[in-house]
Amino acid sequence: MIPLPLLEQGFYINLNWLGQFVRIIIDGVGIVGVGVIVFALILKAITTPFDIYQRVKMRKQNLIMEQMKPELEKLQKQYANDKQTYSMKMYELQKKNGYSMLGACLPSIISFVILIAAIWAFQSYAQYANLSMYERMAEGYNEAVLEYCVDGKDYHFLREGEEPNELVINEEKFTETDREGNPCFTEGAITYSLIREGTISRMQVESSEPDKYLCYRYNLSTADTGRNYFIDKDKLRANAEIWGKVEEIVSAGTEEDPACVKYFREIVGPAASAEVFRTEKNPSFLWVKNVWYPDVSYNHPVQEYSGRTGTFTSTFSSGIRSVNWEGEKSIGEVISETDYNDLTADLSVEKEQPNGYFVMILISIGLMLLSQFIMMRSSKATNQYQTVDGQGAKTQKIMMIMMPIMFAVFGFLWSAAFTIYNIISSLISILMTLLTNFIIGRIFSKKEEAALKERYTRSVPWKKDGEDKKRK
Repeated sequence: MIPLPLLEQGFYINLNWLGQFVRIIIDGVGIVGVGVIVFALILKAITTPFDIYQRVKMRKQNLIMEQMKPELEKLQKQYANDKQTYSMKMYELQKKNGYSMLGACLPSIISFVILIAAIWAFQSYAQYANLSMYERMAEGYNEAVLEYCVDGKDYHFLREGEEPNELVINEEKFTETDREGNPCFTEGAITYSLIREGTISRMQVESSEPDKYLCYRYNLSTADTGRNYFIDKDKLRANAEIWGKVEEIVSAGTEEDPACVKYFREIVGPAASAEVFRTEKNPSFLWVKNVWYPDVSYNHPVQEYSGRTGTFTSTFSSGIRSVNWEGEKSIGEVISETDYNDLTADLSVEKEQPNGYFVMILISIGLMLLSQFIMMRSSKATNQYQTVDGQGAKTQKIMMIMMPIMFAVFGFLWSAAFTIYNIISSLISILMTLLTNFIIGRIFSKKEEAALKERYTRSVPWKKDGEDKKRK
């Protein structure tokens, strides 16, 4: 009998309520990319009232700023070399005309806080979903291997304070002897053998069926019925077709890593886990093969186990939990490099092909650039007169460059799923800005025309006198 290790399963990352909300949306939709889009739409629906209020407020402020423009231009010339005095005089003028930056900034602060909370929840879910995919692959791996294993009853010796039941057994039941000379009894095709290991008594369960190459052992004396699996090498050798595949894997197995173990670890299990990856837990969306990694050509849908960046282990920063143990562990303590290589042994194509082609990153940069340009145009007057030397407008131009660069960095470092979120969020923001600017522009157009007319008549005294005479 040769021991056969199975993969760890039942592990997960804990999600807070917001992360659970993201999970419900994405899992409910079924397609990861579409689920991310739905999540972005829901988040935008939540923040839309704040955005609309902010845009209305900004348009009102812009109108007031246009009305103050002549006076602000005078102040800029008068205090060109005294920024502090200019700021003080500008503040007095703004207060006199009912201009308040806080009214326009407060909604954006609320929206920003909601956005940051959602981003962290989304990133947490991205790790959860990536780990869940590999956990399900491990489950598929184990299920495929255990199809070749006998499934018997979990008998045990009578424990203190326990009432006898159908699974309680005593040594008088073992009336036969197995091929190793151990006491045993048979039920149908299943043989139960009593294995003595010092003071510990174990039950070995094996089958006479020719395709059940695996047996298992468990402790008879305790409540712990955890199973340790073994390969019946002689039975496996008797199947010429299977043994031929075993010999194809390695011409001569070693005692530590025999060929029959390699058959289950490199053919049976990996084929099943690869099927889970490609169908049940397919992480692709559009041209991106794995949305939990960036949309870049130098990354692969199935990555190397470890390294500095862009690897399986570097994807996870959260502690891993399991139904089988207390506390949290790191990803390396849960899935070893050997287990990971076994799990992905049949995914050689996915280990070589590009994960993406930078398309989503470029779209994200372009939309953010367009969004910043529209915002800058909408608040041109405010930025121009916010400082004596027009530094506000320069700062806005810098932000117009920095924001796309920041989103590009996010695109290269974070998952393609997050980039999808950024694209949808930017696209909705652009459409909302254009729509609200159009609607609000229609509402305030008359006021702006009146303000311009007032400014024009004030700047041309003879026209104002003419208007006064007409009114008389």
